[in-house]
Amino acid sequence: MFKLINFRLPHSFSFLFLVFLTCLFSTGCGQKGHLRVNPEFSVNLAIPDQKYPPLKQLSATGKEAFEIYGRPDFVRLWWSKDGRIHRFLEVDRALQNKSSIYRLRHSWIYVDKKIEIVFSTSGSSTYKELPITDKIQTICAYGDPEDIKRLSEEKPLRENWSYYSIGLILMFEDDKLIKEQRHNPMGAFIKR
Repeated sequence: MFKLINFRLPHSFSFLFLVFLTCLFSTGCGQKGHLRVNPEFSVNLAIPDQKYPPLKQLSATGKEAFEIYGRPDFVRLWWSKDGRIHRFLEVDRALQNKSSIYRLRHSWIYVDKKIEIVFSTSGSSTYKELPITDKIQTICAYGDPEDIKRLSEEKPLRENWSYYSIGLILMFEDDKLIKEQRHNPMGAFIKR
């Protein structure tokens, strides 16, 4: 029926091919800073690996924060100056260029400590320790919402965040969770 052909590659080609495959399937190959964005989970939070932050590239303030707080659980990506939560379709083009996330403003999220370390953008070398907002805590736990419905345009801003796949609807007033509603899960949804 089938005859196996004994095909041998030169050793140098085999080695290069293995290196290529390793880089292709490795999350860290070719990425400076060692952050991974998983759009299926969130485009607002990146997951740092064990080599993050790159200490040689940190400012004195960053090194001080790292010594005090340690490696963050998540790195928040500030797609806009106001720090609002963005949807995948708003940032998908920027995500195609992996290096673009390193040009964004970042803050460090510590889930167990319930704090966010926000670094100054004004040129001064400072940072603030702030409590994590309910919205950021929600994204840390469930990822980006599958749907966002804005219920008001003026202050206080009211939004419903829906997680259809796990059967959860959350109502926020500004950044504070004010209502939680459970329903039957509806299967997988794409976060767009």
